[in-house]
Amino acid sequence: MEIAQEVKISDNGFVFNSITGDSFSLNPAGLELIRMISEGKEMEEIRDAFVSKYDVDELTFEKDFYEFCTLLKFHQITVQTDYHEFK
Repeated sequence: MEIAQEVKISDNGFVFNSITGDSFSLNPAGLELIRMISEGKEMEEIRDAFVSKYDVDELTFEKDFYEFCTLLKFHQITVQTDYHEFK
């Protein structure tokens, strides 16, 4: 999964998709997640970072992570690069 080229993300969590005209505001955790995704980090690496930094267990994080990724795809913030893998 990659962030679409048309999507711009500000340092304060403002996300703008220039194709759709949609904009979103992320909380600090969401901003951290989207930055790690844009850096190409794998889910396991992101999960481990969040579990150690925040009060969340692995199962809860994974559920929330996949839900977040689904929303990113729905709003065309990300594009799927590997169709055999869901991240």
